[in-house]
Amino acid sequence: MSSFTKAKNSLRLPIFFKLVASLKSLKKRNLLRGYASQELRIKSAIDDIRKGNTIDDIMTIGALLKGPKGLIAGETKKTSSDLFRFTMLTALHWQEEVRYTCGYLNSAQDDCTAALKHMAQLAKLEKINTDEALEFIYLMAKIYGASNYLSYKLGYIRVTRKLTAPQLAKISDIEAEMGHKEKPAFHFSAMENLSPRISLFLIAQRRVSALVGKVDGDIRRSYTISNFIPTPLNDEDLAKYLLRATESSLIDTLQAVIVIMNLNVFKRQARELQLRLTTEIWVELEAVIHQSTNGDDAQLIPEHYLDSDEENDRSLDFYRISSCFLERPNLAEFRNEIDRVIGARLLAEIVKDFKFGERDFYEDKDALLNDEGTIVRKSPNIRLDSFYRTFLFLRFIEQRTNLLALSDEDIKYIFEQTLALEVLLTEAELRAIYSIVPDETQKFVAVLALALFRKKSIDPDVDYEFRSDLIDHVKANYNGLILEFIDDLVTDSPQIASYIADSLDEVTIEKLYEVIKSSSQASEIRRDILKLIGKKLNRIDYVIEADAIETRSKLATLQSYFDSSRMYVDSFAMKKWLDGNPSVSTEQFRTSYPSIQATLRTIENKSGESEDIYFITLNEQSEGMIAQIAKDAFDQFCLNTEFGIESYLGRRIRHNTLDGVMTESVDAVFNKSDYRMIMAGQSMKRTADAWRSQFRAIIDKLRKERLQFKSPTSLFNSVVDLEDFATRENIRLLSSSLRVAGSQLLNDLVISFCWKQISPQLESAARYIKTELLQEATGSISKHFSGSFGSVEEQLKMELHEAVSGVFMKVADWFRVPQTGFISASVRELCDIILYDLNRPQAVDYTGGALENKYTGISVHRLYDCVAVLLQNALIHGEEGQKVNVCVTAKKAETNQILDVVTVQIMSVVSSSKYEDSKLRIERAIRSIEGGIDMVTEGYTGIKKVKFITQKSENFHTLKCEADDENRSLTLSFTLHSETVSEDNVVGVA
Repeated sequence: MSSFTKAKNSLRLPIFFKLVASLKSLKKRNLLRGYASQELRIKSAIDDIRKGNTIDDIMTIGALLKGPKGLIAGETKKTSSDLFRFTMLTALHWQEEVRYTCGYLNSAQDDCTAALKHMAQLAKLEKINTDEALEFIYLMAKIYGASNYLSYKLGYIRVTRKLTAPQLAKISDIEAEMGHKEKPAFHFSAMENLSPRISLFLIAQRRVSALVGKVDGDIRRSYTISNFIPTPLNDEDLAKYLLRATESSLIDTLQAVIVIMNLNVFKRQARELQLRLTTEIWVELEAVIHQSTNGDDAQLIPEHYLDSDEENDRSLDFYRISSCFLERPNLAEFRNEIDRVIGARLLAEIVKDFKFGERDFYEDKDALLNDEGTIVRKSPNIRLDSFYRTFLFLRFIEQRTNLLALSDEDIKYIFEQTLALEVLLTEAELRAIYSIVPDETQKFVAVLALALFRKKSIDPDVDYEFRSDLIDHVKANYNGLILEFIDDLVTDSPQIASYIADSLDEVTIEKLYEVIKSSSQASEIRRDILKLIGKKLNRIDYVIEADAIETRSKLATLQSYFDSSRMYVDSFAMKKWLDGNPSVSTEQFRTSYPSIQATLRTIENKSGESEDIYFITLNEQSEGMIAQIAKDAFDQFCLNTEFGIESYLGRRIRHNTLDGVMTESVDAVFNKSDYRMIMAGQSMKRTADAWRSQFRAIIDKLRKERLQFKSPTSLFNSVVDLEDFATRENIRLLSSSLRVAGSQLLNDLVISFCWKQISPQLESAARYIKTELLQEATGSISKHFSGSFGSVEEQLKMELHEAVSGVFMKVADWFRVPQTGFISASVRELCDIILYDLNRPQAVDYTGGALENKYTGISVHRLYDCVAVLLQNALIHGEEGQKVNVCVTAKKAETNQILDVVTVQIMSVVSSSKYEDSKLRIERAIRSIEGGIDMVTEGYTGIKKVKFITQKSENFHTLKCEADDENRSLTLSFTLHSETVSEDNVVGVA
């Protein structure tokens, strides 16, 4: 034992032995004396101490383990690294866990009362000005370090207040006291539950997907998961909830006790706490609660928060913000009621077969169908909106027979006025609704079902029943025309459009076999659906996605070689997903990025005169944020069921591609006429069957163990190891690129990072398959075929060796080089496509030093869209017989080798009769200011389209027009940051 450990243990000995001696159990006394001189870190040993105690002894055990100088107490001041870990201990019965907690707190009474006095100051945080609030939080962080409680309080300040540079600097000081930089995900866990910019439903799905295999059915083992349900669900969960808190920090333990005191459903537990805690602690706990009731619920959600609100449901805002104010009884009750319905469903993959406990079924149909804005709760004041109606609906259908009371119009109304049903409904509930609702309503349920199953299952065929019914409905009522069905559905029920956009992607449409004849038709229908929905709902994002499908098909003509056997990730789908599902670290980076600038301040110099001074503010946390962004994105890159590598491997396995590739060649050898006679013998047949069985076992090992991300022996790992040198270098390059390109190109560059990050794993997988696994397979041939059947058997063995080597090399080739899903092209090649479509191949002269430079990633699509608009306009409106000039120049982005700043100039001569009108029209379009809805209603075409695309990329539009009145020439130009082709980019033009 180290001298430090001995010194630490000797400090706790007097109080330790006094407590040990008070235990009634001789066995426990002896056990604990044995640990008096050593560190206690083994889970089984701690569990042995905690379990099997008398009512009185368990309180003493709490003091011995967690009290001052306790065996597993740790330091008073915690860091994020201390807290951001899985709890490994086994929870006891709730009564034992309550008493264990009380024993711990009673043994630290002075610390508890001091901490509670600090907590009382933050109980009405919404009424405290920002500087004062940050000072209170800083003082607590300096004393106690990190805690989930403080992460929520600080998170609340970040998402509800507009912060100045000095305030951001103070937050950096607080985060330093918490050790935030070492484990940024701990603080981000609170932030993602509070931030209105982050979809609660999508982030919950993401976290559950990543952690479901690690928490063993216990949501309290991980803070990341536990924070989605910050109040206990039932008696069993309450015990785990308390254990999570006691394993974290004193502050979090006190907050957990306050939450239980505030919940009427846990009156027995609150009474037990009151009986076991000292009077001094109980009085201070009640003082915190009382102080919190002096707050003002109406001030909890300020305008700054609402301005950032993506989902725009006030009850959802209250639901999220309430997690920061659980010391307030009305908010704790509100949160817990919804947690036991919404929260349990968000984590349904972990919280299986959740029982609500004893409570009445909700049967108030009238309240469910009330008009939006109806007051449905007075404390806090809640008006009926989509989120709260969703909560009521899910309560309503807990009693399945309630569905019989809903008419066709009722169901339609509910579907239109609720949200995230595809995430929250269980498969059993959806099937029950489908079987009970009127026939006319089944089409809504079918669309919802497709969305639900796509989100919840990696199996693409799980929605077969609903697809079949939908096909029958479309054939019977719309002559098999999907677009007519969608048009009718959107016109009748516009809010169903969001489910359509989610569920009827190209893959799902293509599987509507009886009404869709080809993949190209599926793409066309998807494009038309998106345009239809975009126009009906005035949603520019749908129109943009529709255009992207068309652009992709145009650019496909550049792709002269596409080897479908190679690794593939749909980078377009991934970028769309990242755009629509930003993580907390992404939002924080985008928020802080503009602040990494020079700021102007006026100060007074020595002579008393005012001077303007530029201060440079750098965010020291940006590296940590970028690392977290990279980790989150790489997890999706690997595991996302729609576009990730795991879904690619899953398709290979499910559709028997792997089996077919690996067995067809071998079977062909055995089936050759040359070996028909030898294979007719029973002895040779047994030998061949035995070898085939072993060969099948090798394939199964590859399929079940090596090509599964979650297998302990997998060839792949979705975790980003920040200690790895190559990973640190990739993140450094990403960080360098972002400093130049800014947050607008964040997701493009993150996808490039993911490909760099996965490449070594792909190379390793290929090596393993064509060396180690191949040697095992070829060795098994020699082992089984001994040569006793003469030269024919030797010939058979030789052909088997060739066949096996061929198939293993072919499978290894799947992982040879990453297929990024992006096409590489030059601006000249993009022009060639456009001119070919227009049948004007000789209509352009080219100039500029960057004409042949190759670009890749989403940059190619942006370049194509902008060039297509300006080149077509130039050819259509230019003077007959005059060639258009396309000039392409580029310069390297500063301090970065990945990006070029590309400028494309397109010049055309206009006839004298059209020149002035064309010039005025272009200048007016460039000067105009329009929003997304304007662009849908007024037309998302031409100049507006180029402005929109360049603004999305560069943060401001870069379209310019230069007029040469003397020569009647108009030159339109734009500038875009574009990703250059590197050795990692593999798709290009022959």
